[in-house]
Amino acid sequence: MTNINQHKHIIITGDQVNALGVLRSLAEGNVSPILIYAVESRFRKIVISSKYAKKCHKVSSYEEAIKLLIDVYGLEENKPFVYTCDDTIAYLMDSHYNDLIDKFYFFNAGEQGRINELLNKQVQCSLAKQCGLDIPKQEMVNVGILPTTLQYPVLTKTLMSTMGRWKEDYFICDNKEQLLEAYKVIQSPQLLLQEYIQKKNELEIWGFSINGGQEVYLPFQKSYFRLSNSSYGGYMYFTPTRNKDLIDKITTLIKACKYTGCFEVEFLVDNNDKLWFLEVNFRFAMSNYAVTFGGVNYPLTWAKSLLENKIQMNSEIKEYFTAINEAQDFGQSVVGKKVSLLQWIQDIHNADMLFYYNPKDPKPAWAFWWYKIVRKFRKKLLKR
Repeated sequence: MTNINQHKHIIITGDQVNALGVLRSLAEGNVSPILIYAVESRFRKIVISSKYAKKCHKVSSYEEAIKLLIDVYGLEENKPFVYTCDDTIAYLMDSHYNDLIDKFYFFNAGEQGRINELLNKQVQCSLAKQCGLDIPKQEMVNVGILPTTLQYPVLTKTLMSTMGRWKEDYFICDNKEQLLEAYKVIQSPQLLLQEYIQKKNELEIWGFSINGGQEVYLPFQKSYFRLSNSSYGGYMYFTPTRNKDLIDKITTLIKACKYTGCFEVEFLVDNNDKLWFLEVNFRFAMSNYAVTFGGVNYPLTWAKSLLENKIQMNSEIKEYFTAINEAQDFGQSVVGKKVSLLQWIQDIHNADMLFYYNPKDPKPAWAFWWYKIVRKFRKKLLKR
């Protein structure tokens, strides 16, 4: 049995709650995580406020982070593990695949440029359809061009998350006039237009793979108590993934991608409970720590599986638990007037876990809310 502590564990990140979850998982697994931290704002210090952020290299950009990774950790006797928390890092790691593959363990699809290809939503949807998953009707267009095959309403989506403003380029358009108005502010040069399907819920499947997708483990799935038509929600629940047909189709998809790493597959659930494939995230998504909370230390179980060349499953996992992204849910539910402040406080109290606040590591939550207060105060000063 290989000792996981013989390897360094490195997170390349900005100040994101995605990375906070990975940091906590690694530390709770008794390894000492290393941060390569691309400074975003001198006021925003969520991740580096964690008591687990004991070793941190600060850089000015993700490109500089890749260079530091190679220069400082590229000659280790035991290959370090590098954990990816957003699409920009996934893109850069993939662009440097040939430089990194002999020096590090990291999320990849077996060749340079393959992850970048898979980040394209049209490519993903085509593969998903081939693997038996249902996809919404869609049409790729340049900004300003009206659809020729879709009926309204339609959704506008960036073709890749690294294009335009990503989520801010997302619009629901009921007619041609609304779409033309949306085009005036959309910054992505190309879009994937999709038919609008009335959303009852969303389903997200969490998993990881080794050996180019030959072995896949899907321990948990997530759905929402509260969500909006234009966004996923902040109040959610997790259960083990046991739908064999869905497991088989996702396994086939990940194998077709030749992907090794942690991932999340997103589906829309319509009013008839039919699942519609949305996308795969080839990195740690926001609620990754929930998998660890549920009984499967997400990053370390993948790392151990990679070293042992066999999926390391945990049979003792939680059958059901709830989680709240308190920052997002406060904005959507309280500020958005979906629930009262009192109800929200009760939900926070009753939730099994929170994204920012952790009783073993409380400082990141205070750092986040302090950042929000300072940011709002500065905006008011600038308006004067």
